[in-house]
Amino acid sequence: MFNPFKRLPADPSKLFYKDFVRLSDTGVSRVYSQKTGDPDVKGVYGFDSVVRLNSTYLELVDRTYNWRGTWTLAGVIFFCIFFGLFCYGTIGVVLGGGGYSFGILVVAILTWVITLPVSLLTYRMMTSELFFSTYYPIRFNRKNRMVYLYQSGGDVLSIPWQDLRFVLTSGKNFTITEWTIVGCVIGDDGDTITRTFPLPINLSQGPEVILMYWEFIRCYMEEGDEYLQDLADTVPWCPPIEKQKEGWLFGFFYLSKQLFGRLGLMVNALQIPFFFVISFPRWLVMKTSKIPVWPKEIEDACQPDKNDPVNKGAEHNPPQIWRPMLGLQGKERYARTFAKERKAMDRITTRLREKYGEHK
Repeated sequence: MFNPFKRLPADPSKLFYKDFVRLSDTGVSRVYSQKTGDPDVKGVYGFDSVVRLNSTYLELVDRTYNWRGTWTLAGVIFFCIFFGLFCYGTIGVVLGGGGYSFGILVVAILTWVITLPVSLLTYRMMTSELFFSTYYPIRFNRKNRMVYLYQSGGDVLSIPWQDLRFVLTSGKNFTITEWTIVGCVIGDDGDTITRTFPLPINLSQGPEVILMYWEFIRCYMEEGDEYLQDLADTVPWCPPIEKQKEGWLFGFFYLSKQLFGRLGLMVNALQIPFFFVISFPRWLVMKTSKIPVWPKEIEDACQPDKNDPVNKGAEHNPPQIWRPMLGLQGKERYARTFAKERKAMDRITTRLREKYGEHK
């Protein structure tokens, strides 16, 4: 039986992209090769989505983590508007005591017909993030070649890495074209897509920039152990959400973080009041939600070596993390902060050119 009040979680692993149902559809801009690297990639980067990286697994945040709290805020605003209109119409008819004309009653009924369904829809939007999970992690295990998707309710979807195809697709956000990478499970015909899940990042800078993210994941899963430490060194900091709830201040910083260079905050300064407002429903979402806990069999399969030399997590974050997050650093400090990351990227891209350049 349909329950209009049933809460549905904003779990991106349960979404299906309707713009394409086959790999051959025009909605698919590119099907990435998992075996072959791109020698022309400008760098490799985790784009602030890495929760943990070691020699056994790579854990990422989910697609909606970056804007957690936005659905809650939008839902509250629109629910108050439409439910308020519904209540206003109802109270007006009740207090009218039969003194209204037939036309006014028709308008009131039409108002109910419109505002009540929209109120229910915005109620679902308002409650889609609260009391679920602080994030829905994606875990790539390079040793057993599995990809694990943590889902609402604690369910885990386990998919062999070789059974997945990763595609580049785009969508319009107002007038801006945003690019994202979607993992696809393919049917027996090798073309029909039976399930999809988005990777955490979407960017408006173009396919050549998001390629840096794909190569980060592909190198982790496909290339040799000599890549691992360099991949870890390209990650300047990790969200502190693995075994704790995100605090309000870090949430505000994460919403306001800058991806490119020291001047990013100056360019986006007008958005800071907007981020400040969202930070409060984001904090509420984190406070009311549960920290995801992987089932024991997944944890056992992802157990790293005791003396693993590669280990990157939030405990290794630099002091005054807000400086690199917000781009609030002088030129010299910026150069020192990102020298290690830049050198690691250069070593990886050099290896990729040497290994795959002849295939161009």
